[in-house]
Amino acid sequence: MKKLIAVIVICLTIFGSCYFASKNFNKAEHSISVQWNGEVYVTPDTLILSFRVEETAPTTKEAQKNANEKIDKVKEIIKQYDVEAADIQTSNMNVYEQFDWRDSGRVSLWYTASHSLEVKIKKANIENEWIASKIISEVSEIGGVLLNNISYDIYDKAPFYKEARKLAMEKAYQKASDLAEFGDVKLWDPISIIENRSYDYAVSTANYAMAKFAYDEDVVEEAEMWWWAIELWEMKLTLDVSVVYEIK
Repeated sequence: MKKLIAVIVICLTIFGSCYFASKNFNKAEHSISVQWNGEVYVTPDTLILSFRVEETAPTTKEAQKNANEKIDKVKEIIKQYDVEAADIQTSNMNVYEQFDWRDSGRVSLWYTASHSLEVKIKKANIENEWIASKIISEVSEIGGVLLNNISYDIYDKAPFYKEARKLAMEKAYQKASDLAEFGDVKLWDPISIIENRSYDYAVSTANYAMAKFAYDEDVVEEAEMWWWAIELWEMKLTLDVSVVYEIK
């Protein structure tokens, strides 16, 4: 008797699995697939400065020491403008050996330590440009500090992506509804939803040669006017949704 019950349970399990698999298969066969993207334009609220220090010395220890001393000076200047410690981050750091190729072969020279620092300035759009110009001006007095890049970003993108997501889903639903109407079928619930986010950024540039900043003493006075050359662009946040709706 127990064996009979066990056989019945197994049969029912197999039947149930086949039924639901068939049902899901039918769903996939009777569906509408649509894609749409949501776009939101936002004025950036964060200005990002990227500095780099390179120091060469006979040993790695000395090269690192010299680079760290300059980076510490840069940090001291930045902190004077109430920039939070969490917004002053090392983005890259390495030490490499330099070589000279001669007839006798490769000859080891000194060692170069490189340290890159990224600074986020979260202020009102006009104010952060002024702060950036002051930081650039004071850092330029240290000498040997490269300004790699000036850019804008949005400190917290989550609410804007939520808005873009809502727009994308609304457009996708409208498109699926139109297709269902034209195909004389009824639109049911989504079977699957897939989101793809693209790489979004705002571009802002200063119309000066970055290398000049590190070596030209005359640029120290000019640095006061850097913020006039920074272009603030709107930032476009984009994400795509792919939705599959069941139809009957």
